[in-house]
Amino acid sequence: MKRRCLKCGAEWEIKGPIAVREECPECAAYVHTCTNCAHFDSRTRACRLPNTDPARDWNDMNFCEEFEYGPGGTGSAEKARPAARPSAGAAPRAPERPPTEEEARRKFEGLFRDPKQ
Repeated sequence: MKRRCLKCGAEWEIKGPIAVREECPECAAYVHTCTNCAHFDSRTRACRLPNTDPARDWNDMNFCEEFEYGPGGTGSAEKARPAARPSAGAAPRAPERPPTEEEARRKFEGLFRDPKQ
């Protein structure tokens, strides 16, 4: 099965389970890390499994027995992933422009508005 390094983007073939000390052949980054695990939630930066101990560093090797290689990812991981292809017949999306100062202020003030008004 093909694997992609979340640090440098290199691809390589791994047969069987990933060893705890497995490294990327290009940049020598550890592969058995939280950010490479299918159970890692990059939004909360925590494991989705309730009974796992938190790792000190998500990008460093760990000894978690629940590790499953999957689409985890934070930091440089987003750069290493290939861009998603648009579906057939879909119009290309224009890049989002940042909100103007007025729009940003209106959204911010809307957060604190009383919903009864």
